[in-house]
Amino acid sequence: MEIYIIFRGEPPPEWKQIPGVKAVKADELDTIEGRFALVVGDEELARRLGVGVLTEEEARELLQHLKRQLGAAQ
Repeated sequence: MEIYIIFRGEPPPEWKQIPGVKAVKADELDTIEGRFALVVGDEELARRLGVGVLTEEEARELLQHLKRQLGAAQ
């Protein structure tokens, strides 16, 4: 399963290094139907898409958590 992390601007490069995560710019998004998706920092977009929203701080925490999990799995 791939998780979509949607950013208003260009996704930070470190998100592109996480296996199973597809970090995309909102204006490049094609479809998220049937996918798990979270929007970073744009509640209105998240509401329109019907997905969850993360603050910038929550997104950083999630990224750190994923990196720790990947490090433990290696």
